[in-house]
Amino acid sequence: MGTCHIPGLLFLSLLGAFSLSLAQPLYCNKGKTMYVDRNSITAFNWTTEKVDTCDNGTFCQETLLVFQAGTETAILASKGCTTGDMEMITFVQHTPPPGLVAVSYSSYCQDSLCNDKNMISLFWKSEMTSGSIVSPTLYCPTCVALGTCLRAPSLPCPNGTTRCYEGKLQITGEDIDSVVEIKGCTATIGCRLMTGILTIGPLTVTETCQYQPVVQPRRVENEAVWLPISLWRLELLLLLLLLLLLQPLVHCS
Repeated sequence: MGTCHIPGLLFLSLLGAFSLSLAQPLYCNKGKTMYVDRNSITAFNWTTEKVDTCDNGTFCQETLLVFQAGTETAILASKGCTTGDMEMITFVQHTPPPGLVAVSYSSYCQDSLCNDKNMISLFWKSEMTSGSIVSPTLYCPTCVALGTCLRAPSLPCPNGTTRCYEGKLQITGEDIDSVVEIKGCTATIGCRLMTGILTIGPLTVTETCQYQPVVQPRRVENEAVWLPISLWRLELLLLLLLLLLLQPLVHCS
């Protein structure tokens, strides 16, 4: 049986065609959105008309951060190319209702234009919105804004919340560099609106909070009213000061 010989030029052509098939470019939808809305966020359109050509070894990504305080919602969304070791789909409800709500979603895929989610309703459910039954005693400044809240009306808190939250989130990465200020009612203790999860897909979150002293009476079951902790401390200091002032007037017999 004779030996088959492939001409060198034909072999190189076949090799080039094979290499080209392995190195098809990856195209990803590209865009970013940052805004605050008072309407129903389920109508939020997450599409973009821009397309980006990605380098080898990259993924298509789409990432979404949603913060809700009262009737206002801040949305930060990103689509584009990204690198690194990523989870394919991640959904985290950082702070659930009642009160403030913080939710994140990120997805990674390797097919061209696969980052094509268009509606937030794919994972945002109506039960994530705070209920309408409010506490008769707890009120908190409430707002969400890109940058700084220009106004934060004091609103009654939903039942189940226990304290006021005031914080700022610095969000950077994938063409996003923004600060979101959030104030409102919550049951979460400490500066943990994001529950310590500070990497959301390609985005990095830095959370800082203002110290909030206890300034509101707390009612017990028998309707008695406890004084705020800060007032107890003030009364104790005044009592000690009074004792020091009266000490020279006390004489031992």
